[in-house]
Amino acid sequence: MQALEQQREEYARQLRARFDDYRRWAIEHWPVAEQPLEDTAFIAAERELELITGSMLHPGRKPDAVPDSPARQTQFQDVTPAPWP
Repeated sequence: MQALEQQREEYARQLRARFDDYRRWAIEHWPVAEQPLEDTAFIAAERELELITGSMLHPGRKPDAVPDSPARQTQFQDVTPAPWP
């Protein structure tokens, strides 16, 4: 069972690396100079990649059980203040 888990994790790492290469290539070779392609154009694809390498790759596993990857880490920490007394 451990070998299957390692195979899945390796697949996720390779998929992420290939996606990052694809995104870099797409941005560097974008032919419309007046409207540059930016990382924000890939937000939806990032979400889909999270789904593929998360719950689809690990069916039946709780989302919290998937090891943290740079893509799963939140950019901001929730610091919502307590309500006024």
